[in-house]
Amino acid sequence: MLKISQIKTRLDQPLNKEIIARKLKCREEDILSFTIDRQSLDSRFDEISYVYSVYAEVKNEVKYLKRKDVLQAEKEDYDLPSTGAEMPRPLIVGFGPAGMFAGLILAECGYKPLIIERGKAVEERVRDIELFFREGVLDQESNIQYGEGGAGTFSDGKLTTRIKNVRIQKVLQEFVEAGAEKEILYQAMPHIGTDILRRIVRNIREKIIRLGGEIRFNTRLEQLIIQNQRIVGVSTSQGIIDCTDVLLCTGHSARDTYQMLYDQGIEIIQKDFAAGFRVEHPQYMVDQNQYGKYAGHPLLGPASYRLTHTTSNHRGVYSFCMCPGGIVVPSPVIADTLVVNGMSYSDRGGDNANSAILVQIPTGDFDHGHPLDGFIFQEQLERNAYYPGYAAPAQNITDYINRQRTSSLVIPSSYPRDTVFTDMHDLFTEEMNLSFHEAFINFDHKIPGFIQKGIMIGMESRSSSPIRMVRSNDGMCVSCAGLFPCGEGPGYAGGIVSSAVDGIKQAENLIHRYL
Repeated sequence: MLKISQIKTRLDQPLNKEIIARKLKCREEDILSFTIDRQSLDSRFDEISYVYSVYAEVKNEVKYLKRKDVLQAEKEDYDLPSTGAEMPRPLIVGFGPAGMFAGLILAECGYKPLIIERGKAVEERVRDIELFFREGVLDQESNIQYGEGGAGTFSDGKLTTRIKNVRIQKVLQEFVEAGAEKEILYQAMPHIGTDILRRIVRNIREKIIRLGGEIRFNTRLEQLIIQNQRIVGVSTSQGIIDCTDVLLCTGHSARDTYQMLYDQGIEIIQKDFAAGFRVEHPQYMVDQNQYGKYAGHPLLGPASYRLTHTTSNHRGVYSFCMCPGGIVVPSPVIADTLVVNGMSYSDRGGDNANSAILVQIPTGDFDHGHPLDGFIFQEQLERNAYYPGYAAPAQNITDYINRQRTSSLVIPSSYPRDTVFTDMHDLFTEEMNLSFHEAFINFDHKIPGFIQKGIMIGMESRSSSPIRMVRSNDGMCVSCAGLFPCGEGPGYAGGIVSSAVDGIKQAENLIHRYL
């Protein structure tokens, strides 16, 4: 089989054998079959085009191997791990992407996992979140962070990741089986949208149950039961569960859980994280910057961007989780604090684009000698940003740059609660503000109008975990046998796909323990 790259087509031109044959300079009938490996959009020039790589079966393949952009390669597929001896029923804590895919792998291998989740099933969770958006009534156990599917269920559903791993294909294939469009298997920047993700999460849950797994909602982990540095059970809000193997897949918002684990002697270390705010711009401005004369083309969705800048004080400032046509949503789990996030539906049909703008926060900014100091720093940022009723602090970027108070926003915010005109400098440290000022100037050169037509909505502080639970090469916690830290919360992933992949890896590590 050949892997053929850099195949270009017009926007309105479907990829077919004729186009691939033209790339190889062969007859169309010599192309026996092909599957798309990757599709990306090239908008660098006057004419926008799609660029493909494909796997193709071709007659006399060896004659093409010296051609540019042609390699001999087989498409790698994910295989379930080999199973060995019987395993005591494994316990998974948390039903976000990591817990969901760890549970799915274990269920597919016949191990019938028990999964506990402190929040509610997605159907109930939707009602709690909608009530919060309307009336500001926060359920501290059922919200955008806690509940079935994790924080990713109420996001853009972005499936991009920088990691390279065969397990990614498994994740995407399961999403397609559960209701996503098949195009996510090869798109360079796939997304699903919160409306579709809710259905997908429910369908994956039902698959795990069909395979013998069990899921208990409204069940919070309260303590590990440890004897001789080995797990023998857990205590939960619904009682004690006997178990010898626990995949800990709690998200990075479960600070109370990590405090409990640290108090029980689990080794945790600090790590860098990032914090900032959401910016909103008119979506048409982003489209025009990215697509030029093609802005609004019916075959092009709303445009996105990715921005990075290294400041003179050696800090990275970057866009994160950019949501074309999305909304900014309140995402706290603690009363009298504010965290915001970005969310969009599958059509990305909103008037505004929004993105997190984050600055790297090294451990030196918050280290006072305790492994959980990052959580304390995060929570202080979130308390700085709180206003009654979960109104969000807001400021025009121009006013922030000029250090003047905003009297009216240059565009209406999508935020569903009220906004309060605030000097955003008051929310951050001096180092953070210096970094944001410098980055905004750089970003405005890349996207003209970024400053003049943009607004800031704060606080975004939970893009990544400020801790890492130390684990050994076999995936197990170094300080407690039978405990497998997993995903974003314990510090080993960032985003839906990488968290799901780490869940798969840790399920494999557990299975290998019993071979």
